[in-house]
Amino acid sequence: MAERDFTKTGIKGLDAILGGGIPRGNLILVEGAVGTGKTTLGVEFVYRGAIEFNEPGLIVLFEVSPDKLIRDAALFGWDLLELERQGRLKIVFTTRRVFEQEMQQADSLLLEEAGKVGARRIFIDSFGPPAFGNSNNSGARDPRDALHILAEGLYRENLTAMLGLEVVAREEVRLSALLPEEFIADTIMLLRLEAVERAIQRSLEIVKSRGHEYHMGRHSFRIVDGHGLAAAFDPATRVSSGIPSLDEMLSGGYFVGSTTLVVGVSGVGKSVMSLQYVAEGARLGERSLMLTLDEPPAQVLRNAASIGIDLQGAIDRGAVQLYYDPPQEIEIDRHFHRIECIVREFKPRRAVIDSLSTYGSSLGAAGRAFRDFFHAIVALMKEHQVTVIYNHENPELFGMSSVMGEYAVSSLVDNIVLLNWVELGDEFRRPVTVTSPISRVTRECEIVNGVGMRVLARTIPPNAQPIPFAGYFGLLARSPERHTTGA
Repeated sequence: MAERDFTKTGIKGLDAILGGGIPRGNLILVEGAVGTGKTTLGVEFVYRGAIEFNEPGLIVLFEVSPDKLIRDAALFGWDLLELERQGRLKIVFTTRRVFEQEMQQADSLLLEEAGKVGARRIFIDSFGPPAFGNSNNSGARDPRDALHILAEGLYRENLTAMLGLEVVAREEVRLSALLPEEFIADTIMLLRLEAVERAIQRSLEIVKSRGHEYHMGRHSFRIVDGHGLAAAFDPATRVSSGIPSLDEMLSGGYFVGSTTLVVGVSGVGKSVMSLQYVAEGARLGERSLMLTLDEPPAQVLRNAASIGIDLQGAIDRGAVQLYYDPPQEIEIDRHFHRIECIVREFKPRRAVIDSLSTYGSSLGAAGRAFRDFFHAIVALMKEHQVTVIYNHENPELFGMSSVMGEYAVSSLVDNIVLLNWVELGDEFRRPVTVTSPISRVTRECEIVNGVGMRVLARTIPPNAQPIPFAGYFGLLARSPERHTTGA
């Protein structure tokens, strides 16, 4: 079987969603309401083609002037004017009516311009019914006939075309009243702006795409200054916890953009685990946000130094941002807005929030305000693909009858890490339990001055003491019991 020829968009994350790209020659319809990002996506499609794949392109505009488009593109670092000077890009400003007439002509001036630059891609912004006549006029052309003519002309010139189409937000209507353009298009991308509690999240969905497999469902994306679009799709990428033996329990680490709840009584090691997570990010060159309500910055820095972490150095290098907000002074809307600004401006890849129980005390754990805040901050972090650890102090010292108690938000998280004390003989020892979709296991951990937390092996050499946790039942049920191997 011949290898299929794909056009790669070059847009971060989008080619992965598309299973490697779009079959060359497909007619791509990008639908969305005002402000969803259609123009940005289309211009980046053409720009990336010219810059990264040596595929010149054509941009056809009906409403936005070329000067404004060039100015706006410069905010993403895209020099469209220079590409025009180099003959790798052509921007055409016309009317829909003239465009329709041009596409029906065998000697179209528009296609002639495409030929001059050797265009392989074209973006038309924005495509719409006015280009094909008024449906109330009995003599008007059927929109599907006109679009067929456009598709044939583009295919004849070996152009992979992306058409922006402005639509009102609709869900139920999509099931019963497809637009004429949707029957003809080979690929349909639907862009949305969705309200998620206090946040607004952008999403992209591939409704259909002929000729290849793709990943269905809605995928969040964002528009990043100095870059362009970034779609959230990287299912194989994990983020290290900073504790190698804990990563083993996590099957390699936390998934990018995931939410992890670390639950335990005071003093059991939640903050130590968080500091090692942040320090690992700084070591790898990944920015981290550490938001603390429980401990002022001086105390956080002192605790970090006690386990050999130079947190101040990481802050000075710009690898870590430490944000402290006294809980007694929290005004939740202002507080959330400040977090949102930090995430958008600092662009962390990791974050620690310490702790949810303090938010609950300030807002009322059973109240609507706390649930709204937690929903909003989880949505914000997922939108920006920040991998977050939320610490929560559970008041139960031995055993846990409920992970979150009256907070009732554990259903929103991807992983739960339980830290506690267990009494064995005349000493307290620390168990760590990881509950994730694919793993549920308890191991012993310890905190060493100058080193931090480490998770012990499941087995301990025969000549060493104490007995490993694998030799007990009921550690989390408050009644540990030795088990022996039967003969």
